[in-house]
Amino acid sequence: MMRPATSPRRVRALAGAGALGAAVLLSSCQSLSEQTTDLKYDAADGVSSSVGALQLSDVLVVTTGKGAAGHLSGMVTNNGESAAQLQISPTGGQPQTITVPPLTAVRLDGKPSGDGTAKVPAVTVPSVNVEPGAMLPITFGTGSAGSSPVQVPVLLDHPPYGTASHEPEGESTGSGEHH
Repeated sequence: MMRPATSPRRVRALAGAGALGAAVLLSSCQSLSEQTTDLKYDAADGVSSSVGALQLSDVLVVTTGKGAAGHLSGMVTNNGESAAQLQISPTGGQPQTITVPPLTAVRLDGKPSGDGTAKVPAVTVPSVNVEPGAMLPITFGTGSAGSSPVQVPVLLDHPPYGTASHEPEGESTGSGEHH
């Protein structure tokens, strides 16, 4: 009596070997691919940079159009143990200096930060010299850490960034409506 070429035992052995081989091949893909969770990227509309102990996050300019006034939006975090002076110099505008308290984050639009205590004056650009959608060169600097030129995106004035004109506190709901 002749035995069939594919006995159940042999089929199970081949299936097990195939599954093991597939597992080894698929798991090796991980060793050849970079972990995307380890990549640094800007997950918002703005850009990030750093100057010394100051970390800039989600920085962008909001304006109604080329030649119109605009304002900076974003956050500056001081990771240092002492207050830091940050000079902000947009192309075509006058330098402005803000003081960021130690171990604190402040918003560049002049509104209170998440903890509600730290606040700096709103940083403005008197005349944005590029169209919305383009990049505006802005130099951020401190006396001790030097300066860092950053290409900052310019966005058209619409939610979620509010209005391009600075409104006195308490007059804006954050959506451009007055109450």
